[in-house]
Amino acid sequence: MINNFTQKLLVLFLFTGFLATAQDMNSDDQFGVGDRKSEIKLDVFDAAFFSALDISYERVNDTSIGYGVSVFANFRDPKENAAYYEKFAVTPFFRFYFFNKEDFGAKGLFAEVFSKFASGENPDNLNDEYFDAALGLAIGKKWVNRRGFMLEISFGGGRNIGLDDNSPEFTFRGGISLGYRF
Repeated sequence: MINNFTQKLLVLFLFTGFLATAQDMNSDDQFGVGDRKSEIKLDVFDAAFFSALDISYERVNDTSIGYGVSVFANFRDPKENAAYYEKFAVTPFFRFYFFNKEDFGAKGLFAEVFSKFASGENPDNLNDEYFDAALGLAIGKKWVNRRGFMLEISFGGGRNIGLDDNSPEFTFRGGISLGYRF
C-alpha cells in the first residue's frame, strides 16, 4: 500500500514529466528561428559591383507570407554607372512562399508583388531626371539556417506607370542578399 506522501510525490513526477515533454523544442529549430518575425538583409551584389546600397526589411507574417520594404541608393553618377539609372528607390513588397516543409517558414521558393517609387536619370538621355512609380512581379529563393542567417536570390521586373515623360518604360528588381532573421 502506498502512503499519502508517496502518492503526492508520484503525481508530482508524472506532472513534471508531462510538462517537460510538452516544452521539448524541435531539433530543427533549436535556436528559436521559428519564433523570429523580422529580417534585415543587404544586397551584396549591388554593394560589391555597383557602389549601390540596397537594404531590405521583411516582416514574417507566418510560414507562407511575408511583407516589407527595400530602400535603394546609388552612390555613383548614372553617367558613370550604366548598370543603374536610378538614384534612389523605395520598394514595398508582399511575398508568398511555396513548398515549405520546415517548421520555421518564410523561406524557400517565393513569388513577390511589388511597387517601386524611384527617381533617377533617363537611360536614353542622362540629362533628363525623372520620378515614377512601378508595379511588378519577382521570383526568388531564400535559405535560412538554424541560427537565423539567410541567403536570398531574386529576379523580377515591372512597368513604370508613366508619372513622368522622362522615366524608362521598365524597371528591374533582384539581386543576391545576405541577412539575418531576428
